Amino acid sequence: MNEFNPTRIELARKYRGWTKKELAEHSGMTPTYIGILVGNPTAHLTESSIEKIAYATSLPQSFFMLREPGLDWNRLAFRRKKKITMNLSNRICAEFEMLADTVSRVSSMSNVPDDAASWLDEIAPTLNPQAQGVRDIAANTRAILGLPSTGAVRNMIRSVERKGVIIAPLTTKVADSVSDGVTYPGKALIGYFPEDKPGDRLRFTIAHELGHLVLHRYRRPKDVSLMEREANEFAGEFLLPESDARAVISPSMMLEDYLYVKSGWGISVGAAVRRAFDLGLIDGDKYKSLYVRMAQRHWIKHEPVEVKTEHPVRLAQMLGRAFGGLDDTGRSTVPRDGIEGFLGIPFELANDWCDNRLTEKAASWTIMR
Repeated sequence: MNEFNPTRIELARKYRGWTKKELAEHSGMTPTYIGILVGNPTAHLTESSIEKIAYATSLPQSFFMLREPGLDWNRLAFRRKKKITMNLSNRICAEFEMLADTVSRVSSMSNVPDDAASWLDEIAPTLNPQAQGVRDIAANTRAILGLPSTGAVRNMIRSVERKGVIIAPLTTKVADSVSDGVTYPGKALIGYFPEDKPGDRLRFTIAHELGHLVLHRYRRPKDVSLMEREANEFAGEFLLPESDARAVISPSMMLEDYLYVKSGWGISVGAAVRRAFDLGLIDGDKYKSLYVRMAQRHWIKHEPVEVKTEHPVRLAQMLGRAFGGLDDTGRSTVPRDGIEGFLGIPFELANDWCDNRLTEKAASWTIMR
């Protein structure tokens, strides 16, 4: 019986951002033969063929033996900031699908319950909320995560991870082609593109993606821009609650005054200015004026005041539990053959998703049940 899954060849090709012709060239096969393997789900895949494709794509042979997770790529939430190539879009979707599949397998292996499912089900709206409704949902989410109703969120990533959401940096290089994060309805999983982005931008990205997980679990606005606006409104309320904003922001504030807000709440000056406008604390003219000044001072991408970059730990800890390599400090020591054999991904990719928190273990290992 053929144990290889032909559909995994397409996933591997898209993950690498290659055309079918490029996959054939890298694998030392003809495009016609690759087309037969990809286009015919009943094709008999020989170990020799898979060995060539695995070598070319730098993926373990076990990758081509796994079933398809079955994610609908059209439901992935990531905003395209400008026209991007199909290859880049495919790479983003393929990597997120591989990450989601890995998380699912690790959860089963380590007997980690889906802590996020119950509270997400409880709080996720089924009808379209207005702006105030989105803010109320964000406030309720803070309460569910054990955060006070006011004040800064000291560690955005840790606050979300403690309630069962997996957060992982993705390896696909996107520059400014898309938004900073990716989520999928029904998956308590957030992927983000680090690429040396400042800590305040990362915090807003995680809050924004959390907004997608909560607000769009059971509903999805037909207008993509409205969906993004809802997630931004959620992130603004989550990081800088309305009562805090009204207490510290006034119409007379100069641009430099917003640096105080940034240092106190870990939210960028740009996001704080937008928050002030959304809450009616400043009018449209003042909003435009402040952004003009930001552009003149080159603050759009590089603002003063550093906000510490946060790092995820939950996925690394789950891998440590699954393979019996979690020490008292929370450091995960895992075997390469276990990662690549059971999860079907390169050790290096797993380590990237774990924010470089894995240590390779050469000794024998056992899966914790």
